[in-house]
Amino acid sequence: MPTDDSPQSTVKHWQDCTDVYDFLEQIRLRPGVWLPGHSLRHLEALLTGYRVALGVHAIDEPFDFWPEQRFTQWLHERGGSSSSLSWAAEIERTTPPASAPVEEFFRLLDQYRVEQPRRSLRPQASSEHPGLQAVRIEISRHDWGGMRCGCEETAAHVPSDLLSLITAQTPAEATLAAIDNHVMIQSNLMDPAPAATAVVLAALADPSLTTPEAREVLLELLLYLGCGDTLQQEECEATIRGAVWILYRELTAHPSSVARAHAYETLHNLETERDRLAAFQHTVRDSLPADLR
Repeated sequence: MPTDDSPQSTVKHWQDCTDVYDFLEQIRLRPGVWLPGHSLRHLEALLTGYRVALGVHAIDEPFDFWPEQRFTQWLHERGGSSSSLSWAAEIERTTPPASAPVEEFFRLLDQYRVEQPRRSLRPQASSEHPGLQAVRIEISRHDWGGMRCGCEETAAHVPSDLLSLITAQTPAEATLAAIDNHVMIQSNLMDPAPAATAVVLAALADPSLTTPEAREVLLELLLYLGCGDTLQQEECEATIRGAVWILYRELTAHPSSVARAHAYETLHNLETERDRLAAFQHTVRDSLPADLR
């Protein structure tokens, strides 16, 4: 049931909603209208669109449902998990047999809202990293729900999976587990691969946005996206070639030799200025793995 501080449980037009919780209450009242097949991933996609709209229109509204925001943190803390899964994937994974993911989400949402005033006050950043705005604008440019994902569903969940990787803080969180078999299946690139390439490059553009561990995995992903076997490869290649200086920066500055190797191999596959690549390789060869010197 709704919490005491939830909006009143009456059906109204979505344009009359006052905030995200009011909007969620309308979905709770009529899930069949909003969520085809009562899919939690459709709810995740709706909330992704909601947050992107806030950013695009510069609306200052608290929003707790990005992968790195408070609802996801609360969910992982509650379950004693350090998982990098999005809140939707985590709820799907842990939903009891007698329940359903959407029902479980609203049950957890009510508990979350009740517990918020009792949570210990921890320092909260006054604003997110400014580099994330560029990432979110890039995400908003693409019709993820209209793309076919490697999981045979739409790619609506891919933005949150990419954001989880981009904002990873530990090696355990920096993983391609949520990307593999979705954006790509082995060397076969799926429909969201070109859009994912652009988002990865937007994240790599500001090295202070990501941890070295996250950048290493993002560079690994970029390597795979630049050498796939399917029709999407040409578009991915063109996008990467337009941002080669990001790769050269990582080749010279990343503290990990593995990350430098990913950058070098991508450049080796795609760089058209071979003299430039040879000059960089000669200069940084001692910081590359032995087989690339």
